Amino acid sequence: MALALLLLVPVVFVFVEHFLFGARQLPPGPNVLKVLWYLSRLIYEPHIALQKLAKIYGPLLSFRLGNQIMVVASSPDIAREFCKTHDRVFSGRHLPIVYRNLPGTLDSSVVLSPECGKSWKLLRSIGQNCVFSSKAMETNAWIRKEKVMDMVNHIRARGGQVVHLEDIMFATLANIISSALTSRNLFDIERQEMDDYKQMMALVNEVIEKTTTLGSVDFLPILKGIDFWSKGKAMNMYRKIKLTWGHIINERRISNGHDNPRSTQDFLDIVLADGTFSEDQIGNVLMELLIGATDSTTITTVWLMVELLRNQEMLSRVRNELAQTIEGNELNESLLPQCLYFQACIKETLRLHVPAPLLVPHRATETCKVNNYIIPKDSMVLVNAWGIARDPNYWEDATSFKPERFMDSKIGYRGTHFEYLPFGTGLRMCPGSSVAFKNIQMLVGSLLYYFDWSLPNGKDPTTIDTKEKYVTTLKKEKPLLLTPKLREQNIPS
Repeated sequence: MALALLLLVPVVFVFVEHFLFGARQLPPGPNVLKVLWYLSRLIYEPHIALQKLAKIYGPLLSFRLGNQIMVVASSPDIAREFCKTHDRVFSGRHLPIVYRNLPGTLDSSVVLSPECGKSWKLLRSIGQNCVFSSKAMETNAWIRKEKVMDMVNHIRARGGQVVHLEDIMFATLANIISSALTSRNLFDIERQEMDDYKQMMALVNEVIEKTTTLGSVDFLPILKGIDFWSKGKAMNMYRKIKLTWGHIINERRISNGHDNPRSTQDFLDIVLADGTFSEDQIGNVLMELLIGATDSTTITTVWLMVELLRNQEMLSRVRNELAQTIEGNELNESLLPQCLYFQACIKETLRLHVPAPLLVPHRATETCKVNNYIIPKDSMVLVNAWGIARDPNYWEDATSFKPERFMDSKIGYRGTHFEYLPFGTGLRMCPGSSVAFKNIQMLVGSLLYYFDWSLPNGKDPTTIDTKEKYVTTLKKEKPLLLTPKLREQNIPS
């Protein structure tokens, strides 16, 4: 029934618009039957499906799902139109009904705020001061170093055993961001059990999926009257978020910040002192920042390890560069920017394996004309960063892993070059891009400097499976299981 309505509604809308209001000059795109043909691929591999549609209809295309107009940018020039020329107009976000049913979501988001309003600016400013700015990153350098060495010691204790790299990366990153936000760890990484990591990873995946994926009710508001499941999903997610952050917030509120061991205020201190945010709102923004700092960065560290293990000559070059740069036995993040080839490998991984292939969807806050086409208010705008980053018109040998392309290149990850948008660009660019890059450097640099890595049972690393799985973000389908061997000459005493 829902699928039939999803396909019937666009026909009715087109009829009404054309005969009653005059046809709008929407960008070209597939008709209802073509959308039906592509529907499965649009759900399970939308970045690939939209890349194929762009080859048919051009780099600016549109189509309908239910009564929702979808607009897709598939070239650097069109991405620039949406994210620079008309950045303010397209700075809105679509909020799935599940997210809107989550208590405390109103005015409590940095990433999913429907518009760039007062609360969005305040939270982003607090995050900038505490976590994202150059000064904050320098202040928090000891946190990254401490948590990374916790990771190194954890892996050292498991030498010769098979480790699940994604679990370890996630736990380390979660402790880094939690320490920066609330001055405490989420996990005891020295423990051998992985159940607590897996529960939190499951919650992160659940929140990502339910807060960024539109369902039938979002495309067909007519179904809202019989939607009995969205609120249940939201309340289930709310209980888990509250269980994660509620006691931390309450303890800090009761202590009035006196339990904070740091001499400076952290993010939690400042939002509590502001007094305008409820416990639910604070829990939601902490969850959002945790997700932003862990999910995409974990994905990138895993893919970077995959690509280097599959290319042993590149791996040797990175190791030699680290050895020549590091002073003594201790990895120092202040020296890592000198490792230019290692940096190029990170940039190439972010190009070939864009963590969020369609970025976070934009919303038109008002009707706007782009390239002589009308983009109606509340249209959903997708930027196919994955498709652009693999387009042979802009990248030579686009589907191959070639870090050399970034050596002596002016292309950076800060969204100033529209053929390369791993963290987005414009007003809604990921605020933590620089922190993410530092974390990737420290994590993978430590993995390579302190350990040798092999596949279980001595398998050839060139056989590592590289199939991807799309769940809003684009992950390695099968877990990366590796066996570490200590490089004793590099371990600090």
